[in-house]
Amino acid sequence: MTPPLYDDSLIDKLKSNTDNKLSEDEKKLAEQLQAKSNLAQKQSRQFIEDLLKENASTPINLKAVQVNNAESFRDGFLKSQITPLTERNLVTLDDLSKRIDKVGENLTKSGVVENMFVSLNPVQRSIFGRQSNTINLIPIFNLAPVRRFYAKTGTNIGNGEGDGYIQFNLRNIFGGAENIIFDAITGTRTSSSYLLNYNQPVFNHADYIWESTIYSNLKKFEWIKSEVQVKGFTTRIYTQYQLPFNHEVVFENSWRCLINKYAKSLEVFHSSGDDIKSSLAYNFKYDTRDNAHLPTSGQLFRMGFEYSGLFNFNTSNFVKCAFETQLAKTIIPSHTLISTIKAGIIYPFNNSNNLIDKFYTGGPNDVRSFNLNSLGPKSENCSIGGDMFLNGGVSIVSRIPNTSKDSNFRLHNCLNWGNLLPLDKGNTFNESFKKLMSDFSIGYGFGLIYNHPMARFELNFVLPIAAHEGDGMRKGIQYGVGISFL
Repeated sequence: MTPPLYDDSLIDKLKSNTDNKLSEDEKKLAEQLQAKSNLAQKQSRQFIEDLLKENASTPINLKAVQVNNAESFRDGFLKSQITPLTERNLVTLDDLSKRIDKVGENLTKSGVVENMFVSLNPVQRSIFGRQSNTINLIPIFNLAPVRRFYAKTGTNIGNGEGDGYIQFNLRNIFGGAENIIFDAITGTRTSSSYLLNYNQPVFNHADYIWESTIYSNLKKFEWIKSEVQVKGFTTRIYTQYQLPFNHEVVFENSWRCLINKYAKSLEVFHSSGDDIKSSLAYNFKYDTRDNAHLPTSGQLFRMGFEYSGLFNFNTSNFVKCAFETQLAKTIIPSHTLISTIKAGIIYPFNNSNNLIDKFYTGGPNDVRSFNLNSLGPKSENCSIGGDMFLNGGVSIVSRIPNTSKDSNFRLHNCLNWGNLLPLDKGNTFNESFKKLMSDFSIGYGFGLIYNHPMARFELNFVLPIAAHEGDGMRKGIQYGVGISFL
């Protein structure tokens, strides 16, 4: 666990020492100010409750919007975040509540506030004004801006990989939710990784984020007995709607080098050396699941397209498409059925189909009862990946008897299947599809799940049912950690 940046007990001691130095008059004044603040908050809450009960459909006239502690933000940025309240002056109370929620959502998405308190201040009508049933209000936002700088250390858990990192973060540096992040990472598969990231809202809009990243990393590709060094620059624009639909556009330029350590495969030799990749990708996601790691209801559908070879100097020229769909449904209160399908295809336009770009399947988070990335074509004991794959899985997740409904521990039964093939350009698409849909590698497993808020942990007893020659089968205990499972 990462230690806090300050010691709570020390802060308490400092507070007590300060209190002891106050005179009696100063203590009384502090108590009166605190009582006045509590009374104001109580009156504001009571006023809102009375409005909700008695004036649900009464017209509300917004005379102004007040923001306290706004010194950390640019005027243009802040104006864009409170636009839901300023675009119309006359609203109903129900509409006002939704618009206040939208402003809070904008500020939260932008990551510029740690806390926020909203109050409604009534404005008295002028004795010379026209009398009506309209209520005049001024919404007041009391903001607690985030700290501009912080550093942290910790661990990341991904599919088949774990690592430790140190991160430095500069937030809201220009007053418009602009952030700079520096990461240094080392782990089981990532020997070293350095990343410098800059991100900000697009035109001050909290739902659209522009992000640019410069990175350098060295990763182990143990299934081809090699290492891959990558240095590059990536720019992407993505959405973060509350709605289930989200989109992402990515432009990537990278220099890659596959370093053969002790592989004897000709395919590894052909892919070794330098490679320059420039690609444009689009990703789409629809997600209604109640939990990303272990859902009990909802659907997921995501699809990505990538075209590589934008410039004449690019050595990797291909088009790639992949998708994933998942359906979770509670059969009876203590049992949930989760069904997942993943598929993808890559079509190279030249003969330089680099092993780095191919698909790899198998492992504790993918097709269980097989070793990591061990399915598909082989060459000299190396799993050289494939150009098209189809994986599927059905899991039944059950509550452990005599345990709380809120327990993070669950029983797990799963059946997985998968197929990974090279693309044979001599065959028609129908022939390739029929071949992909037959002769699956199949595995079964049962065990225990622990669903942590940051990741999912599985401990299963697995058993291969069907396999191809050369598949890295695993029988017995298999341990999986990650955020996405088949």
